[in-house]
This record gives sequence, structure tokens and C-alpha cells, in this order.
Amino acid sequence: MANFLRDNPDLQYYLDRGLDWPAIVNSVELGADGIDTDEMVTSYRAVLDLLGGFSADQVAPFTEEIDRQKMRIENGEVVVPPRLQKIFASAAELELHGLVLPRELGGMNCPLLLYAITAELLARGDVSVMTHYGFHQGISLALLFWSIEEGSTEFDPETLQITKTRFAEAIEEMRSGAEWGSMDLTEAHAGSDLAQLRCRAEVDSDGAWFVTGSKVFVSSGHGRYHMVLARSEDPEEKPGLEGLSLFLVEAFTRSDGERVRQSVLERVDEKLGHHGSATVSISFEHSPAQLIGAPGEGFRLMLMLMNNARICVAF
Repeated sequence: MANFLRDNPDLQYYLDRGLDWPAIVNSVELGADGIDTDEMVTSYRAVLDLLGGFSADQVAPFTEEIDRQKMRIENGEVVVPPRLQKIFASAAELELHGLVLPRELGGMNCPLLLYAITAELLARGDVSVMTHYGFHQGISLALLFWSIEEGSTEFDPETLQITKTRFAEAIEEMRSGAEWGSMDLTEAHAGSDLAQLRCRAEVDSDGAWFVTGSKVFVSSGHGRYHMVLARSEDPEEKPGLEGLSLFLVEAFTRSDGERVRQSVLERVDEKLGHHGSATVSISFEHSPAQLIGAPGEGFRLMLMLMNNARICVAF
């Protein structure tokens, strides 16, 4: 059986000699006593070895099939081709989407470095599969970090374990593989210049937020959880980037097992390859939204996610 970890001398070097494992282990095992670094590194390697085999055996042989089975919209939903469904069902069964989440949230508590290495291993199998894979764990981890920063995550002061966190339900759905998230930034008239965003957020007298507007080029935007950058402040008082806020918008809810849409999927973009990663256009019309952080902090918070995502993309 092929394995994309075992046949990679560069990764083997870093795992064997190139990394300061004691410092890395201590950074993720906060509050724990008597941690055996060698034992933890052995467990990390076992996870990467598992994923190296998964990518070589269950992803790479089907690259052409993945590219041929393009996604489409039927009855307002994106139809995911059978091969991709099978791959991600296996990933969920292996609990790969919880790799770097804390144990108290059902994850494996591995260092973020391992997540970056899995990006290289999966991309060697198929880069579009790696892209979609990233929007499970990446978005759930971002929600956790944002919650910690805004103070809506609580800890046990002795063990430093999380006892409560604001987005627990969304994080669990992404950890289990049942759903995923996306970063909704670009608009048709605002690509590299986010200061030109027109998507707007409004708050009612009860303090509830609603988002209205359209986003384009949204990778994996056919999932439930959307991190939407929208203009929430008066442009006369806070023009440009200062007037942007970040929101969690659920594209749909569930009632009696059925999806109730709070958004409209307008199209799946045709790309030159990369067909295992859906790129969509989506519109919101007074869609219920949850403000993340404080008004006007949207661009800074989004950079927290984007800057980490770029590291994994580099891998």
C-alpha cells in the first residue's frame, strides 16, 4: 500500500530531527503534568501515517474521476458527486476533522503544525479535496479562537480545559463532518479592495442582527456556516475597512429533518480544474446573523483566519 508520509524524506526529516517537539507538545498540553513527549510524538506520527495512507489509497487514485464529476445545483442545493461523498464519509469516520480541536470538544488536541502537514499529504492526492477538507477544521478552529478572544469561552482555572464555548454546536457539526463552513468575503465589485463591500448588516431594536447582500467566489460555500464580512457601521462615520464587522450566518436551519433556507445559492462556478472544491455565489436577504466580536472589528478578525489559512495553503 502506498503512503504519502513514508515516501516523503522532507517530512520525515522534520518529524525526526527538524522540530522542537518538547516546545510544541508543551504548547498544546497546557496545564497537564508528566507529559511524555516521545509518546505524544509517536501518536502524532501515527495520525499522519494514517492520513498519508488515506490520501494515497482513497484520494489519489480517483483524481481524474473527481475532476470529471462536476458539482451542480438542483432544487436550490449543490449536488456533491458520489466519489467526494465517499471520501468525506471516510474522513468523518476516521475523525480527521477534529485533529487540532481540544479533547474537551471531541478533538485529538494535536498541534496546528500537524494540520498544515495534513494539507500537504492530502493535496498530493488531490488539491481540491484538500481545499474542501480545510473548511471543516479551519472554520471550527477559527470560531473557537474568536470566542476565546471575545471572552465567550470559559475555562477551568486549574486544568485550563474549556468548560463552555459560544459556538459549541457549530464546532461539533464540523468536527463530526456533518457540516462545514466558509469565508464569504468577495463581492462582484469588491475583490482585492474589501473597503468597497456593499453587503450590509443591520441590527433591530431587540439587538438581533440581519445580513443582506451577495458574495461570489466562495470556496465550499454550499455548507451551513458562513463567516460573512459585512458593512455594519455608518459609512460617513466609519468609512472603508473600519465599518466592517464579522458575522456567523447559517445558510439554512433544520425543521423536522428538512433544510429551511435562509440564503440562496445562485450558481456553482466553472473552473479550469479544481472541481472537487465547489466555488459558489450566494445571496442573503435579511438573513439572521450572529455578530462575532465587536462592531467594526470584522477586517481584523477575518485576517486572523486568513493569515493562518495562508500557511496551510503554502504547505
